[in-house]
Amino acid sequence: MLEGLVGLLLQAEISKAQIEVQDSVDSYYVAKADSATGHVIEVTYDVNSRGEIAGDLEEFRNVVAETLSDSRGWVRANVKFTEVENGGRLHMVLAAPAEVAAASSGCSDKLSCTVKPYVYINDDRWLGGSDSYNELGVTLQNYRRMVINHEVGHFLGHGHVTECETSTGLAPIMLQQSTGLLGCKPNSWPLPNELWVKGI
Repeated sequence: MLEGLVGLLLQAEISKAQIEVQDSVDSYYVAKADSATGHVIEVTYDVNSRGEIAGDLEEFRNVVAETLSDSRGWVRANVKFTEVENGGRLHMVLAAPAEVAAASSGCSDKLSCTVKPYVYINDDRWLGGSDSYNELGVTLQNYRRMVINHEVGHFLGHGHVTECETSTGLAPIMLQQSTGLLGCKPNSWPLPNELWVKGI
């Protein structure tokens, strides 16, 4: 009887340890707004322009909507994006390069930039992509998806990373792919180990 009781206690400890490990894995790969219920994180966003842009704002709006609702994107981190006319929690802005640079001392007129709650997509990049993608023949559409997901990743609490995904060689979405791929393969979507949200 004593052996049976010890066995039950040991099994309970193993189960508890397995649950703790699983919780740790789940919280790393899938962010939850409420860890008790697993509710989806809802983010409203609006779409605007800033400065004199050459890009089409309606096209920008459509690509943003398609990218943020795509099953390959941040929805895999339990984030649901809903466009509103104004007053969104996130502001998606197609901006003239000078306006991007003016947004913060950490921003440049050569790149897109996030200054929470604003995501500034550089109009020059929107229209022309980047050398790192263009040299490989990657489509402008895929570049646009990448830059939207990258900048929205900053809004969701991510910083930059500097190494490829080890088993596939894919660039993490938080690699600065616009400035160079560092030997990684171009990638427009967050990788499994990037599917977390912090501080929004």
